[in-house]
Formats: sequence, structure tokens, C-alpha cells
Amino acid sequence: MRACIFINTSWNILNFRSGLIRGLQKIGFEVHAIAPEDSYSIQLTAMGCIFHPVRMMNTGSNPIQDLDLMRQVYVLYKTIGPQVVLHYTVKPNIYGSLVAGYLGIPSISTISGLGTVFLTSGKTSRIARLLYRRALKYPVRVFFQNPGDLDLFKTKGLLQKNNYHLIAGSGVDIRRFKQTKSPPNFPPFIFLMMARLIEDKGIREYAAAAESLMAAGASAKFRLIGAAEPTHKRSVPEEEIANGPIEYLGETSDVRPFIEDAHAVVLPSYREGLPKSLLEAAAMRKPIITCDVPGCTEVVKDQINGLLCKAGDASDLKAKMEELLSFDQQELAKMGAAGRRRVKALFQEDSIVQVYLDTINQLI
Repeated sequence: MRACIFINTSWNILNFRSGLIRGLQKIGFEVHAIAPEDSYSIQLTAMGCIFHPVRMMNTGSNPIQDLDLMRQVYVLYKTIGPQVVLHYTVKPNIYGSLVAGYLGIPSISTISGLGTVFLTSGKTSRIARLLYRRALKYPVRVFFQNPGDLDLFKTKGLLQKNNYHLIAGSGVDIRRFKQTKSPPNFPPFIFLMMARLIEDKGIREYAAAAESLMAAGASAKFRLIGAAEPTHKRSVPEEEIANGPIEYLGETSDVRPFIEDAHAVVLPSYREGLPKSLLEAAAMRKPIITCDVPGCTEVVKDQINGLLCKAGDASDLKAKMEELLSFDQQELAKMGAAGRRRVKALFQEDSIVQVYLDTINQLI
């Protein structure tokens, strides 16, 4: 039996779907990973996947390039002959689903966040919504990671079949993500943000809040890890970060040491599917500051395992960071413990993987 996983980057497959790959392999599937090639592709091969590189522009809409992507996927699906394909992120969900539907291959789509197309109202966004409406007729199941995204798709008329279901994100491996040591004593208090360098993640709000706190004399450090996105239309340039108060630590294949050294994790994102970075932070008993928006509120309950702020509001983010700075070790530990309990109850990776496997077993 053969299964294809098609996502916009190899890093994305490795970071979010390794547990699913292992689950599929365990029940006898040969797993084919499809994505643009990057430095993480070789790790997919090391996991036992058969890797197939594709040319794909992850942002924007170019009809010639998108038709070429469909042609590539058509050839791959015809050649591989999978029993099921799993699609994630915008273009795989759209073009992969259209190709699978044309070929009569059962497919599963996961809406793992809405992306820029739903945060703007231009021509590209309108085209993407029309394509979504057509493509989502074909999957046997469409998974959504939070009720807000599902409601938006319903409101926009993008779902023509009753084939949708809520799933608790990609989950987190609580055996791997656990607190093994306490963070250093503070001051200084260490805030950590884990996100790609794009505007929608709230990078600039984080920088502005950090600058304001430093000007007020706060004894704190502000760290950021995540991939630069120089080709993204809403990219925040590395040099902009380098000239501010944030200590940019680049990209990493293992976030655990950075989470362990932090006292709290911050993600002022405008909207998320269900952010794995926050699940990882919560699993490692870190208090969290994030925005009161769909996706983020699935992980963080205000005043329980973190604090919620207004999206796009640097001054409110600063106020919440100041509030957390006033906590003592015991209060921080209480919030952190509540976060790990929440992850164990709702977001364990094994449980999420089993939902996919059960769905696939119904198809074969």
C-alpha cells in the first residue's frame, strides 16, 4: 500500500507530520513525501520516505506556474498509484485535491491555518477562495484545526459536502517535549518567540513591545527563532530584526533547548490553525502570551496557562508581557503546569495520528 503526503515544504512535513509518517509505516504503508526540496528533504528519506521534489511557488498566484504544479502532481500520482493522498497548506489542498479527484484517488485535506489569502482581500485571495470551493468537493474528509476556520469556510460557501471534521492540530509528542530542567533564575526574564519572519505572525508587534519594555527599564531578553522568508510578500527582513531589540537566533531543527531556557513563550499571531509552537511550549510547562484569535485560543486559556492579548496591538502585547514580568516563580510554574495538563488531555500526537489512521482504514 502507498500513501502520499503533499505539503509546501519538506521542513513542514518533517516538523508536523513525522508522527503520521511513522503511524502509516507501522500499518504497512509505503510513504511518499512530496514537496519542494530543501535542506530537510534528506531527513525524510532517512525516515524511510520516498521523496519526490516539485517546483512550487508558495505565495501568490501565477497561472503558468500553478498549471505546471498540477502537471507535476498528475504525473506523480499516476506513477505512484497511491491508495490515499494527504494534503496540507493552500496549494497542495487546492491543486492536489483537484488532481486526486480527477484520477479517482481518495484524498484527505487538512486546513492547517488560513494563510495570507484569508487575511487580505485582493485578487489572489478571491481566486484562492474560488479554487478552494471547487477543490474541496473531492476529498473524502476535510479536517479543520479550529472551529473559527470551519465557520469561515461555511460562511464563505467553500464547503459543498458534509465531509468536514474538527481535529486537534498536529499534536505534540509529550515524551519528547517535556521539562527536564528549570530555566535560569531571573532577572533577566527571557521571552521567546518561535515563528517564521512574516508580518502575520506579529513579528513587528513583538519588536515594538520589546523596545517599549526596554525603554521602561525592564530586565528582560527577547529572543526569536524561525526561518527567514525573503520571497514571501509579507516578509519581515532579517536586517530589520537585527537593528532592533530582538535577539534573532535563526532557524533550528530542535526548539527544545530554546524553550527550556525561556521563562515564557510569545506568539502575537493574527490567526493560526492550531500552532504547534504553542503546543510544544505548553508541553514543556511554559506560560504563553498569544492573541485572542482562532487557533491560539484553542491552546491558551486566559489566566490559566497564559495571557491573551489583542491581535495587531503592540501596546496591549506590552501590557501582557509586563503582567507576566510581575509574576514570581511559583505563579509561573502554576501556569506552566496547567499548560502541560491541557496538552496531555487534548493534544497528544498519538491521538491525532490515530484519527488519520482510522479515517484511512475506512477507505481501504
